[in-house]
Amino acid sequence: MKREVCKFLSGSFAALAYAHAAYAVATDRGVINEPVFLGRRWGVGYMWTEAAVYSAVSLALGYFGWISKPQEQLQKSTTFATDGQGQQPATTAEQSQPVSR
Repeated sequence: MKREVCKFLSGSFAALAYAHAAYAVATDRGVINEPVFLGRRWGVGYMWTEAAVYSAVSLALGYFGWISKPQEQLQKSTTFATDGQGQQPATTAEQSQPVSR
């Protein structure tokens, strides 16, 4: 995956982790009821587990997006006409510039 995609997905999973953690805190304090899905009550422990999993995925994607070094692009060496001072071709930094006198 490209680095920018990893960065984007890292932020998305971090947001999911934050939402699940906030939902778990709100459920634990009694602000909202435990969710019922497929006829089953999903407790606070499941919400914290989901938040932990999303956090781990976010950290892994963040590592690949921000910490890892980008792949080095192969640079093509371009040679220019010799500068007249030696037999080696001049590089872009060593090119002689015309000077008006």
